[in-house]
Amino acid sequence: MVRKYHIADALTSSRFLFALAIVVMTIVGAPPVWVLMAFVIGELTDAADGPAAAKWPYPAKLEQSLWWRIHKVGFDQAADMVLGFSALTYVALYTYPFGMVLLQIALTVGVILQLLVVLVLKPLVPKLAEWVILLRRSLLYVPAIGAVIIMLLLKTTVVGELTWENVWQSESLKVCLTLGVLAGIVLAYLKRDRIVEVTRKTKRTVD
Repeated sequence: MVRKYHIADALTSSRFLFALAIVVMTIVGAPPVWVLMAFVIGELTDAADGPAAAKWPYPAKLEQSLWWRIHKVGFDQAADMVLGFSALTYVALYTYPFGMVLLQIALTVGVILQLLVVLVLKPLVPKLAEWVILLRRSLLYVPAIGAVIIMLLLKTTVVGELTWENVWQSESLKVCLTLGVLAGIVLAYLKRDRIVEVTRKTKRTVD
């Protein structure tokens, strides 16, 4: 029987399905507007699962008996990473050279920060490592979402192959940038609990 506390799990798990849909669309070369819709809806589930979990929490005993609740933070992060990487892959393949540059930057920064946290900060300063992870979510993840949305909008509106020249000459660039920034602001607002979490963790670390 489905309970209200299952809603958060359903929202989190749905991101794996959206990621799978994007992978299929990447293979078949689907129009970017379809990928954009799947990616945005998937990100909205990311913004909604936290409030849903807070409003309808699991019974304590049941939560301790389910592996995905025991590892709920890692499960949520895995869903985020799979969805983001699937969208980045589509962008890299179909919006060259922009998407390839974005993918390289995202992977490089992500790997460096992860190595820094795991190999250096976590063994020596665990609280600082946790703070860096939370800061990465708010200062790196949200701008990356906006960048992916802008790339998909450009691919939707610009006719022909995307190059540095025809994009900067296109009148749709300003529209895409505006819509992408607005989407990023909306998602940042919906994900404001992450920013609050970062502030609290920073205060605890300093104290």
